[in-house]
Amino acid sequence: MNIFVASILALVLHVEAGQRVQAAVDSARTVYEARGEKTTILLEPGTYQEELTIDVPGVQMKCADKKDRAKITWYYGHGYQYKSMGKTNYGGSRSRLWNASVLVDASDFYAENIIFENSFNLYVSEKEAADSLYILPEYTAHEMPVRPKEAGSKEVQKKKYRERASAISFTEKATNAHLKNCCAVGRQDVLYGENGASIYWEGGELKGGVDFIFGGMKMAVDRATIVANINGEKGDKCYIAAGRSGSETQPSRGLLFYHCHIRLATEEELELSHVKVTATHTKNGVTTTDLDFNQTKPRKEQVWLSRPWRWWGETVWAYTTWDEGVLNQEAWSTGLVKKKEGFNPENACPNSYEYRSQDHSTGRPQWVHILQRPVLPDGTQLTPKAWLK
Repeated sequence: MNIFVASILALVLHVEAGQRVQAAVDSARTVYEARGEKTTILLEPGTYQEELTIDVPGVQMKCADKKDRAKITWYYGHGYQYKSMGKTNYGGSRSRLWNASVLVDASDFYAENIIFENSFNLYVSEKEAADSLYILPEYTAHEMPVRPKEAGSKEVQKKKYRERASAISFTEKATNAHLKNCCAVGRQDVLYGENGASIYWEGGELKGGVDFIFGGMKMAVDRATIVANINGEKGDKCYIAAGRSGSETQPSRGLLFYHCHIRLATEEELELSHVKVTATHTKNGVTTTDLDFNQTKPRKEQVWLSRPWRWWGETVWAYTTWDEGVLNQEAWSTGLVKKKEGFNPENACPNSYEYRSQDHSTGRPQWVHILQRPVLPDGTQLTPKAWLK
């Protein structure tokens, strides 16, 4: 790890492929505690297989090559105990906030051109294949399947193996986080934020399947591509957002999706032999795809904008577009709240809004508010800046 002093109050750490990113964060902590200096960490393009905790305020993490990306990935999933976990049972507790590959536990975190991945529901990594695991005793009654052990196996993409496995999570200390041209990728529960966290996601991609942007955080997703990682298996559906901001008595600012585009994962992304991509287009930095739905019928209209985690959770979609045939006409679901106390089917999730979607003329539940102006009833303008202030 190379060290460069950029100025009196800034330190630059250069991490090369094969080195540990956590070591750079640990160095940043030492410097911050001693002199209050903030650190920039530059990662060479490549893959960094490690579980990472960022608990130092003001860390900036960037790919050293502005035209490329660096990937941080790990493989822990809910309900499974790996030998490498030691005595800390991340699989059966929330100590890592849904088994996060990267845990942000400090303010003013900035990331640029970084991929955050949890491979648990995507493929068996070499690290996982070399690890020993067993199913936690409290989950044996659920008949959780024994996972494949062959490195590179994508058998784990099947619905029966799917479990909660976060790529990046933010604690309540993670205020004023900013991620630019980054990617978070997994299948279920990919990006999580606690109440009190505030996140600005600028551009880039968010890729997942089930409730994959979830939690109580205040978050603005600005001009990002939302990718539904579903494979056409029977019952494989995509629910993008699952908000629970604040509490029943004190709701707080939740999730804003602003000028985002939604598409299905391509054959190249998931290696699905039955998906045919007929064309790919890029406009204003947003990639769209044309798919042959004669070969992908199981995936047609299997994406929902939101399935609120709690009925009071706030979610807003403004200026949303999607590829043809992707979005279910209903677009909003009460699947996580309809059996909860306080549920009112006539006004199920009252803090649910859309403004100028590509199409919301039919199918929306009566409790979804279709706004006529880009402003909420409380006067909040539908812009990332207004949302996060």
